[in-house]
Amino acid sequence: MGKSRDAGPISLKRTVFAALAVLTLATIYEHETPLLNPANPEWRHIAPFRWWLLPHVITAAVALVLGPLQFSSTLRRRNPVVHRWTGRVYASTVLIASSLALYIGVVFEIPENRWLMGTMAGLWLLSTAFGWLAVRNRNVNQHRLWFMRSYCLTLTFVGTRFIPDVILPHMGYAGVTALYWVLIVASLALPDLLVNGGAIRGQTARA
Repeated sequence: MGKSRDAGPISLKRTVFAALAVLTLATIYEHETPLLNPANPEWRHIAPFRWWLLPHVITAAVALVLGPLQFSSTLRRRNPVVHRWTGRVYASTVLIASSLALYIGVVFEIPENRWLMGTMAGLWLLSTAFGWLAVRNRNVNQHRLWFMRSYCLTLTFVGTRFIPDVILPHMGYAGVTALYWVLIVASLALPDLLVNGGAIRGQTARA
């Protein structure tokens, strides 16, 4: 009976991660191919920082792929060494990608976007660093919480492209800007609701 009860959540988790993988590949293909095609109209925008953008895209894509493995209880239980090493690679790639995003946003983006891009990249960098420091200090609960925030911010790479392109294709500049801020706030708040939701509802953890 235990296996049948667990099969549903595990299957759902795998389906969600598979869908995220497909969305990630579609997003990279749709938005990052201008890096390889000077004839694309987007080339003029990215040309000044294309050599900073390329490693940002590569490391962010690696983080998107590896992130779900950090939340696999099966992997943590059966192969903690792999869990630790994938975590180190995830943290390393995010630290690189977020640092590059922060540099690109502050140096190359138009003034109207600098606060937005800088805030998102800075929170992405800090949440990952705090998660790494927490596990170094053997604070597993805080490590989990900060890495959940980190991965939610990693997913904004997909959300800020997929939603305007597919779900709400007629969003203007103001709408896209609002979407960025909503996703930033959600990335910080949702992990707390998932981890500490029981306390909010007045439930106590079992001993």
